[in-house]
Amino acid sequence: MSKVSVSVSEDLKQKINAIAAKSGRSFDECIALALRDYVENYEDVYKTDLCSVSQLERSFFLSIGE
Repeated sequence: MSKVSVSVSEDLKQKINAIAAKSGRSFDECIALALRDYVENYEDVYKTDLCSVSQLERSFFLSIGE
């Protein structure tokens, strides 16, 4: 496992600490789970978007970096 440094607002940090306390997980575990879920959701949306557009649209989106 790799270490990553992330800066968050104090408000977000307090919310994550509250979730960690309620769930019995550590702060780091909550951050890792949130990042994993974010990446999985992004991948799902990205794959769906690419599959649902025509070749011309796909070329356009890829050319503008979407």
